[in-house]
Amino acid sequence: MSETKDEVEVIKEDEEKDVKEAKDEEMEEKEGVDDELKAKRGPNPRYQRGGRGRGRNSRRHVPYRNDDESSDRSRRVYVGNLSWDVTWRELKDYMKTTGCEVTRADVMLAHDGRSKGCGIVEFATADGARRAVLTLNDTELCGRQIFVREDREEGTARSGDPQSRRVYVGNIPWDVAWQDLKDHMRAAGEVVFAEVLKNPDGRSKGCGIVEYSQPSEAQEAITTLNDSELNGRMIFVREDRENHEDDDHEVTSVYVGNVSFDCSWQDLKDHMRQAGNVDQANILHYEDGRSKGCAIVTYQKPQEAQRAIRELQNSLLHGRPIFVREDREQSSNQSHATQLFVGNLSWDTNWRDLKHHFRQCGEVERAEVIEGPDGRKRGFGTVRFYRAKDAQTAIRRLNGVDFMGRRLEVRVDHKAE
Repeated sequence: MSETKDEVEVIKEDEEKDVKEAKDEEMEEKEGVDDELKAKRGPNPRYQRGGRGRGRNSRRHVPYRNDDESSDRSRRVYVGNLSWDVTWRELKDYMKTTGCEVTRADVMLAHDGRSKGCGIVEFATADGARRAVLTLNDTELCGRQIFVREDREEGTARSGDPQSRRVYVGNIPWDVAWQDLKDHMRAAGEVVFAEVLKNPDGRSKGCGIVEYSQPSEAQEAITTLNDSELNGRMIFVREDRENHEDDDHEVTSVYVGNVSFDCSWQDLKDHMRQAGNVDQANILHYEDGRSKGCAIVTYQKPQEAQRAIRELQNSLLHGRPIFVREDREQSSNQSHATQLFVGNLSWDTNWRDLKHHFRQCGEVERAEVIEGPDGRKRGFGTVRFYRAKDAQTAIRRLNGVDFMGRRLEVRVDHKAE
């Protein structure tokens, strides 16, 4: 009997080992497929990781490749005003409520790993993307009202310098939006960007700029779409001669009025991101610290500032309709802005530390840490550059960046002589 019992135990052990080996083989086969897909996709310069998978690398979330030819822009949507703690999984699950298959979801991250409050979602079909725009725009996700629109970022490779791919379109009807212009100009090729130029008050100038993916498509537009009809008017199309003297293309800041007194700069920045990438958002204050109910928002590109004027005028922020116009101070004084206000300084920071830190952006003429009558530091200072260009670089690179344990506020010193 003991011999039979031993045989049974051996057989049982062999069966358990076979089951374990079968599971291991199945897992290795799955991981091999995942690793192959990951190798094909590769790293992405545009999107950071949208979420961290658990377990081995093969199960981690792999971001998009911006140059992936299989990624069709018509299947992608841009999602803005996301809560800071929303993960790519939560974003993907929410987008699935459209009833359409979601192939990817990425929450965009800054260099320090923090969420930018926006993301990109790709559907299996273009119809799925359209349905998301129609049904999920202005809905609530994790306590915040998100907005969903088409992804305007180009995903295909371009050739030639930008100007050779652009055309100027004139005599555009006043009621034509950039979407209408883009749809019309697609007859000549793939349009990667379309903008209707605006006056400071937000009204159309009756002209626009369209950029194609190839120079040959721009030439095709000039040949075939010149004197074509758009909304009842005959437009003209020519090469873009750049530097439109009266188009205010260098202005990247907008003035925002009727801002709620309890609105923070973070809330303002989140709201203004709907028009593009915001470099900084500053609520203007009186000397006693009270909000003036207005603000200055600086974008990375002039086109984004123009889009904010057009699309965010009269939009609701904290229950109040804001008005948005060109920042006239920037357009007239930007070339002379060499002195910066630096706020939220550590109490241990002296003028030498401050000057040394800002030297990475250009030659500093003077740095000062402000002190009160009692000799105690007040937590802010000023830095003056020799060149306005270096001052603007410092705002872009150092605003919101940690220095001596504190996150700096860097902006133009409007009180400078």
